[in-house]
Amino acid sequence: MSEKLQIGIYKIKDELIELKNGIRPKKVIVNIQYLQKLFKEKGYKQQSTQANLSNAYEVYLFFKKNSSGIRWKEFIGNIAESQAAILKSKITYNESYILVLNNVTSNKIYATTGGFGHTVLQGIVEGDFGLEILSRLLKAEDKTLRSTKEKNLTGGILGEVKFFRNDYNLNENENFGNFYQELQSSLDRSQLIKIFGFSQSEIDSGCLCVAKNSFMIKKSIDFQQLLGIVEKCENLIETVSPIVEINGVKKLNKSHKGLIKDLENELDKSIFQYYDGNESDISIEICHKDFDKYLHADSFVLNYKVNNSNITIELDEPINNMTQVIDDIKKHDAGISRKKLLALISNSHIISKDSNGQQITEDLLKNHFYTEVNFEANSYFLSDKEWFEIKASFTKKLNEQCKDFIAENKSIIPMNYSWNYPTEKENEFNAKYIGENNFLVFDTFTPENIEACDILYWDSSNVYFIHVKAGFNNSMRDLSHQVYIAARRLKEDAKTGYKFTGKLYDSVSNSKGTSSYKSAAKKELKKIKKEKFIELFKTRNPVFVLAVLDTAKTKRTISEIDKFNSNIAKFSLYELVKNMRKLAIDFEILEL
Repeated sequence: MSEKLQIGIYKIKDELIELKNGIRPKKVIVNIQYLQKLFKEKGYKQQSTQANLSNAYEVYLFFKKNSSGIRWKEFIGNIAESQAAILKSKITYNESYILVLNNVTSNKIYATTGGFGHTVLQGIVEGDFGLEILSRLLKAEDKTLRSTKEKNLTGGILGEVKFFRNDYNLNENENFGNFYQELQSSLDRSQLIKIFGFSQSEIDSGCLCVAKNSFMIKKSIDFQQLLGIVEKCENLIETVSPIVEINGVKKLNKSHKGLIKDLENELDKSIFQYYDGNESDISIEICHKDFDKYLHADSFVLNYKVNNSNITIELDEPINNMTQVIDDIKKHDAGISRKKLLALISNSHIISKDSNGQQITEDLLKNHFYTEVNFEANSYFLSDKEWFEIKASFTKKLNEQCKDFIAENKSIIPMNYSWNYPTEKENEFNAKYIGENNFLVFDTFTPENIEACDILYWDSSNVYFIHVKAGFNNSMRDLSHQVYIAARRLKEDAKTGYKFTGKLYDSVSNSKGTSSYKSAAKKELKKIKKEKFIELFKTRNPVFVLAVLDTAKTKRTISEIDKFNSNIAKFSLYELVKNMRKLAIDFEILEL
């Protein structure tokens, strides 16, 4: 056994905003007494420590031993012999620790953990501590990156983990719209010696460091070295300015309390609007900050309390949008007041588990929120319980990209009917084109679960797959993904005998739907033989068209993209343009 470990260092927040009695936010100072109480509630017992471990830091140690059943034992019990060794133990154990270091001079508190101890620190540690350390050690041009874990602020990809064959730098890995959650970067020998206090004999080359909400040098260290590194990290934060801007957003801090409260009010308003049956421009996604662990979990549990009844929802698929939660709450009570609904949401939990039923992630529902809020002409993102302001350079670049595309790719399809929104639904608008020359309507017909288009139009040269959308807002992300999937399938279809195109025809002609819309669409399609229908695609160039109706009360055009607030919508358009170019399929935009 070794007395040395590779250890990640967390910085505990100085204060928290907690809900008292479920409804009243209150500032809470995070000190040793607070942590002792918290850890006790989580089942951790404080342990005695040796005397005189450090003059600079007070040392506190907490321990927990947990037992649980093994979920797969009953399944294996139907396979293995009853006396087989695999069946003898029904219980498994795991042990965890939390080591707390309190600086006696600055009162700053740091922690390291083992086992599942890190799960207890969720919500009480600085979310970017490791990245802040690395920003003081790394230059944008340094070829030191080994891997990254990135969350996409917008676009269709939620997040991704990258490993580099050769060392990259931040400039080379720049990906418009991405936000770093974790970086692995190499530190050279001189940094390890000069900054972190390792001796010449201990370091014969560079070492990796892992920067996220914690900071870890991937080298086994003993307790005294841990104390030295904590002290060096604290000194870096206090005395050295960042060399590089790792993320192109500005994190809101304690000085922005008023703004944060306003943003949270906008979010609360949006939640109640949806609960009350109204539309909202804010779409709230649900994901744990460890998105790869959360999305790869085997089961999910949502806990909340309504009308003094504890509700537990168990699911095999991840909860990924707030609408799922609200819809479930409405099944139990559709008449909750705004005040009680928001208190209910604030006290709800999500737990994800592995195949053995062991907890992988756990946090309050609200700490899973991931969304964009536009407020007073600025754009803000909520991610991993922290608010970020999108910097003007990001917005400017995004507006320029979208403006150039729109100017060069405006559609001139003769769509002459007006959409009486919101009294007229999308399907009712699309149905107006049934019977029009060179138009067919395929809204809600989805062979292979793919919506090829809402409306089809053709001229002598092109066949246009028109996707209709009300509002240039957060829901553009899903529509952009839908358009890309349809375009990719149509691209494949030309190489495989137009089987999907035939299925598209059959989905309408063989429809058993009795609504007036489906009957009319079926009747109109049957005026064209299936062979003639498929011939449309064989002899014409496919063009996908995004037909957007602006639902804002102020008058503007899609060409004035800087007047539209949703960066998610803009970035979704930007990503879709890029993906369609990769497919070599023409793409246009039309304002209804």
